[in-house]
Parts: sequence; structure tokens; C-alpha cells
Amino acid sequence: MNNNIEGYRMSLESGRKLGLIASLITVILPIAAVIGVVSLIISTIFSAATGTVPSSFFGLSTGFTAFLIIVGAIGVIGFILFMVAMYRLSHYYNEPRIFKNVLYAFIISIISGVTIIILEFTVFASFLSGISQPGTPATAAPFTQFLLTYLVVLGVSIVFGIVNAVLYMRAFNKLGEKSGVDTFKTVGLLYLIGVLLTVVLIGGLLVWIAWIFAAIAFNRLKPTTAAAPAVSYLPQPPISNIMQSKRCLNCGTENTPDSLFCRNCGKSFQ
Repeated sequence: MNNNIEGYRMSLESGRKLGLIASLITVILPIAAVIGVVSLIISTIFSAATGTVPSSFFGLSTGFTAFLIIVGAIGVIGFILFMVAMYRLSHYYNEPRIFKNVLYAFIISIISGVTIIILEFTVFASFLSGISQPGTPATAAPFTQFLLTYLVVLGVSIVFGIVNAVLYMRAFNKLGEKSGVDTFKTVGLLYLIGVLLTVVLIGGLLVWIAWIFAAIAFNRLKPTTAAAPAVSYLPQPPISNIMQSKRCLNCGTENTPDSLFCRNCGKSFQ
């Protein structure tokens, strides 16, 4: 029994720590990415001013390429930590939907990513074939087709993103309900609103703020204390009364210790 309790506590503690680390990674990575882009711009301007040509990899500087690889790897690690945290918390609170919702969101993310890549490749190939055919007059048709298809891709991305956000919101809501930390519900709401406003720049900012709240919420997780079951006891007569009661020798009725006469037959005890 003690081993089971200790295991549950470790599950909560590890889930709390992993969720906190994953949230902090998600918060810090965009800041690091912005710093990296600014550094690249400054480096490019400096190279152009001095006439130096830095080593490059597919058109990007070697340092920036390494930076992108590191940021991507850390992002993947953060996501794995988040999935493990939600799995352990789902086990601790005995609520499978906490983990299932984020798992479904992950599967949908993979499907949406593959779908968007295929659509973008199709659009790009169609656009190139439309403008590279010899002997055809230049028209705006390829560009119009490219624009319309791009809007379709954008719409598909938004739909997949909304479904993903709804699943995340449901997972965070369940976690907030089971843990008693209402901040998780705020996380889910901010995440959904942020995805809905992705077209506007403020959407990404709201999603980023949601992960700040997620870090706060994970840090507030505490073990749940189960209430002890109520035990009712039947009232027992005082021992003194049982030991000192007077039994009538005539009718056998029990009487109080200070009785002078039997309450049943009236016989005197003197």
C-alpha cells in the first residue's frame, strides 16, 4: 500500500516537473529564435559592409544552420517531455482523457503537416508548369491559380489548427478539473483563442502567453489528499450504568442504581 502511494506521488512530481520544463522550453524557444534571426540580420549587414563572405550551408550561414538544428532539437525534446508529463498526470488523476486528447492532437498535427506539405508541393509544381511552358503567352492565370490554392492551403491549416487547439483545451480543462488548479483552464482558453487569431499576429502572442500560464499551472500542482471515510458508531450505554443497575428479584426488570422501588412491579429494594 505504501509503495503504491509513493509511486503515485512520484508520478505527480515527475509529471509536474516535466510539464514545467516543457512549458519553459516552449516559452524560451521563440525568444531564442528571435535573437537568432536578429543576429543573422546583423551578421549579414556586417558581412555586406566589410565584403566578407561567411561559410554557408544551402544559402544559410553555418552558424545559423547549427542554431536552427539546435533549436529544432530542443523543441522536439520539449514536446516529448510534455507528452510524458501529460501521460503521468493522466495516470495519477485516473483520467485517461488528459493524455488521450494531447495524443489525438499530436496525430492530427502529423496528418495536417503531411497534408500541407503535399498541397504546397502540388501548388508549387503547378505554378512552375504554368509559367514554364514555351510558346504560351504570359497571363495572370498561373498566379491566380497559385493564390487560390495557397488560400485553400491556409484554410486547411487553420481548420487543422483549430481542431488541434480544441483537443489541447479539453486536455487542459480536464487537468484543471482533476487537479483543482484553474489556471490550466485559462491555458486551454488562451491557446484556443490564439489559434483562432493566428491570421492576426496577436494569435501567436496569445499562444506564447498560454504556455507561460501553463508553466505557472504545472508549478502549482500538489498531491491530492483523499478524505478519510466517515465511520459511524452505535451509541453505547455508559459502563457505570450497566455495572450498577439494580435487577428486581421479583420480575427481573433492570432499574437505575438509585431506584427504591421496581419500575415494573413496584417491589421495594429495601
